[in-house]
Amino acid sequence: MRASAWMWVAIAFMVLFAIAALSALGFYYDYSSTASIVQRWANYSYEGWNRAIFGEFLLHLENETTLVSNQTVSEPAGSAYDFNFSIPYAGYIEVIVSSSTTSNTYVEISGTYSPPSSWHSPNEGWTYDSGQISVGTSGTVFFPVVPGTVTVYVGNTNAFSGATETVTIVYYS
Repeated sequence: MRASAWMWVAIAFMVLFAIAALSALGFYYDYSSTASIVQRWANYSYEGWNRAIFGEFLLHLENETTLVSNQTVSEPAGSAYDFNFSIPYAGYIEVIVSSSTTSNTYVEISGTYSPPSSWHSPNEGWTYDSGQISVGTSGTVFFPVVPGTVTVYVGNTNAFSGATETVTIVYYS
């Protein structure tokens, strides 16, 4: 091969190296900014993170329906009081436990989605569940919901004594 051919091969490798280096820098800066956002969100408490996601950053839904307003409920040790709702649209539920007689209070939200029969879908629907989210003597929980049946449980994990809570439940769609 002639010397001029080697020169063009060398130039091609230098150009490829420059492109690879610029791409790597671009990925580094994208990673750094994403990591910064994730770190900022990780610094939120559970309640603060939920409020940020559902209340401030992502979802600004127009309809707000109070399903339960400052209702006082009681349940025996190790059990839960359940609220059942039929939800017509996707959105989210906010459960506010404004007071509880125990620090072992939790909120759990579960639901069942079934597609309309007119869809003729082989899928018969699905269920979802938040798991038990501790709220202590007071706290707020946000959880996304889809059309169908939604059940909100407010309970306690006490071994020997029951509990009483004051609860407000708001549905945003």
